[in-house]
Amino acid sequence: MTTLELTYGKEKIGLKVEDGSLAGPLIKPKVCDALPGTPCEIIRGCFLKPKGRPKLSASVKGERVGIIVNDELRVGLQEPIISCLLAEIASGQPKEVYVFIATGSHHPELYARQITAWIKQYAEELQLNYKIFPNYCDRADDFILLGETTYHTPVLVQRNWLTCTVRVHGHEAKYHYMNGYSCMDKHIVPGIAAHASIQANHKLALHHHDSIAGKNAWHREIYRQSNPFSQDTKQARKMSERYIYDEKAGKLMDAEVLTFGLDMVSLKDKIFWIDCGDPDIVCADVTAAVDKYLGFEVPKTKYLVISPGGPPTCDTLYYVQNCFDMVIKGALKENGEALVLAPCGGRPEMPENIRGICPDQESMELFWETLVRFLDKPLEDWLQFVDKNFKLFMWKTDRVLKLFKDSGIKIYVYSQLPDEVLLKGGFIPEHDPQKWIDERSGRGDSKIRFVDDGNKLCVLGK
Repeated sequence: MTTLELTYGKEKIGLKVEDGSLAGPLIKPKVCDALPGTPCEIIRGCFLKPKGRPKLSASVKGERVGIIVNDELRVGLQEPIISCLLAEIASGQPKEVYVFIATGSHHPELYARQITAWIKQYAEELQLNYKIFPNYCDRADDFILLGETTYHTPVLVQRNWLTCTVRVHGHEAKYHYMNGYSCMDKHIVPGIAAHASIQANHKLALHHHDSIAGKNAWHREIYRQSNPFSQDTKQARKMSERYIYDEKAGKLMDAEVLTFGLDMVSLKDKIFWIDCGDPDIVCADVTAAVDKYLGFEVPKTKYLVISPGGPPTCDTLYYVQNCFDMVIKGALKENGEALVLAPCGGRPEMPENIRGICPDQESMELFWETLVRFLDKPLEDWLQFVDKNFKLFMWKTDRVLKLFKDSGIKIYVYSQLPDEVLLKGGFIPEHDPQKWIDERSGRGDSKIRFVDDGNKLCVLGK
């Protein structure tokens, strides 16, 4: 008998399984030797050896420098990234610094508050002339149209970003359920793009066999580059680097823009891999680094027990769905069964009818209520509807419906949500995880795979 500990909210659950029923060791982010030093020491050391670019501090004198960082939904090392980038740039005496928070379609009031405070703190300590720009995707006047990608996504990018003559990305890489890997490309679309750009780009997630974790335009393996979502974000970033917006003339100008990227693979306060310099070089290397530390390839099983990880990934079904793409899609056989361990307690200030299901009213209407509406209808009805009526958040509905109807997957959920809520969305309530495991062990028809921190890693099934 083996006891495995999986995350449940801020706690751990111990679950037992017969050794003969265990598909393999608990899958979780790999225990590897982190780079020595504090995050700031590691980042500062990286700045000394940029790839394909001069040192950042030597490139900014008298320039308007734009910095772009992830929002707070991507919990990580934003604070040391911001402090180190600002210090490095300040040493080069820029004219001014614009700092952009890549909130995309997320609400800045929720996902940019702490980052805004950090920017103010460090920029003022360094006596920089600075401004802060979270992304409000519905403010039409904030954006300039650069053209369309080959996927017909209109590239509408924040005007102020386009006025910066030096543009710097501060990023942390991981797997991504649509882009394959979260890389610097996503800083532009969806990060600082208008709603129309984000929606057109996200519709490409309906290509659910290609716009998935593990496939990306920058991947070294050609067969894993065929991701339309990622190809789209790559084109959008490259397009944005060909222009500067001349404020006096009020128009776009063709220009050679100096770009600089910092990226890393990290977990909590540890950094395992880091690089900086030409964003193209860094993006080409980052997929291999993510695969090394967060990727798994295992035989598929019929049964799976998975935790998405701690808050915020376990706070709502909306967030928990990410691990369906990252793990369930690759680890489970068709007609398999998954047990998901996630409290789904939600934020206390949210209305009771939303709390634990979605983070806000908009995602509730477009993801959850749409899922409930089409749950008992043929998949073809949904495919016709979503093709003509796609809106943000519906890609999640699409993924869940295809798991249920295309793959025959059953998803059991151990959570704080009422049974009637889960059943309404097609999920099966489970009140005793140990009993669930014991019953499947007794069937003897398949071993059980266990995965922890499922929103942080990727399981590709053999």
